[in-house]
Amino acid sequence: MKLAFWRPEYETGFKPVDEQHKHLFDIINRLHNAMSEGHGNDVLKETLDELIQYTVEHFSMEEKLMREYEYPGYEEHKGVHDQLTKQVKDIAQKFENGERFVTVELSHFLTKWLIHHIKGQDQKMIRFFRENHVFDKEGTLV
Repeated sequence: MKLAFWRPEYETGFKPVDEQHKHLFDIINRLHNAMSEGHGNDVLKETLDELIQYTVEHFSMEEKLMREYEYPGYEEHKGVHDQLTKQVKDIAQKFENGERFVTVELSHFLTKWLIHHIKGQDQKMIRFFRENHVFDKEGTLV
């Protein structure tokens, strides 16, 4: 059962970012499904590791673009990225230490965070990129 549904309102118009966001939704849904079906621990470690790795890759790509095009909100945006990365790594570490508290609430938290981040920080960043002609109408870098 899906928890995180991609909606047109999350589209930024910048293809690389949108595709990565969709993939993050997929990871969250896999995590949610595993936990809600009672065998979350079987795949939880693997999925948490994938979530961390992919989140770091996604944030790195965004941060590289922000630095390259001198996005004025870089420090704030990066701080938000750092905070979520730390939270997810902390959760994974607690899981590895045997604290099997990871529940369906985690997937709800991640979904809410991702949606809030896309509709807030990422939309501001993309608006700056659009105004500064960083990508074309098809959503590819110029």
